[in-house]
This record gives sequence, C-alpha cells and structure tokens, in this order.
Amino acid sequence: MNNNPLYSKYKKLVEQFDALEKANYDSYKVFPPVTEEEISNWEIENNVKLSPDLRNWYLLSNGLDMSHSAELLPITSIKRFVCDEIEELEECYIVGHYIGDGSMLVIDNNENFYEFDHAYCKLHKMTFEAFLTEWVEDIAEDCMYEAGILK
Repeated sequence: MNNNPLYSKYKKLVEQFDALEKANYDSYKVFPPVTEEEISNWEIENNVKLSPDLRNWYLLSNGLDMSHSAELLPITSIKRFVCDEIEELEECYIVGHYIGDGSMLVIDNNENFYEFDHAYCKLHKMTFEAFLTEWVEDIAEDCMYEAGILK
C-alpha cells in the first residue's frame, strides 16, 4: 500500500477525516479499498479501462463520503454519462457528486475532470491527484477551521 503513488494523499485525508470525526463535525468517511480483481471485473463489465490514478485510488479507498459536502463513488456506482451538448465528450463517467446541489464530477478517458451543475459544464484539466488536493483536501481543511481544529 505504501508504494501506491496516492498513498500520501490517502493518509492525509484519513487523518483529516479522523480529526473531524473526533470533533463531532459531521460524518466524513474513507471506505475500505477494492482489490485488483474487483477493478478488473468492473472494467470488463463496463468495457473501459480506469486511468492509473483512479485505479490507484480504488486500491486505497472504494470512495469517500464528506457528509453534506461531496462524495467520490464506490467503483460499482460509477456510471457512464452522456452529454449531448458537449461534442468533445465521447465517453465519460460520473465518479462523484457535490452533495446537496446536484453537481456531478465526471471524468473522461483522457483523465479530464468536468464539473456539471445542471445547465453548466466546467472543464478542470488536472490529474486525479491534483483533484484530491485542490478539491477534497481543501474542503476537509475548511471544515477543520469551522470545527475549530485549525486556527
């Protein structure tokens, strides 16, 4: 597990979520990992190959739940997403949500992230690791300030 390139990100999130849990600040969870076999089975069933970053993430955690903020879906909940309004989106998948406002996190086969919020789409050209830093860790850190853990 320590040789996984996303391990340091995973470890930091676990520490942040544990601190929030101890402070009784909502319920933030990092779920147990899936196996290589489970990932391969999902890829075969869906006729798609996960990006290396997503594969590495699922080998560490089968999703996360950030209470009322956001979630990354378990591998069996990833679904194909079709968006006729954006021509360059050929094949993409919903991998997460901003909880409460209907936004979706979508990734395409080129590892581009898209934020869909009802009628708008915003492309985030970043790696999954950068996404974990700039989105997930930042949300958790903001919550830590709100909970009084960080000053």
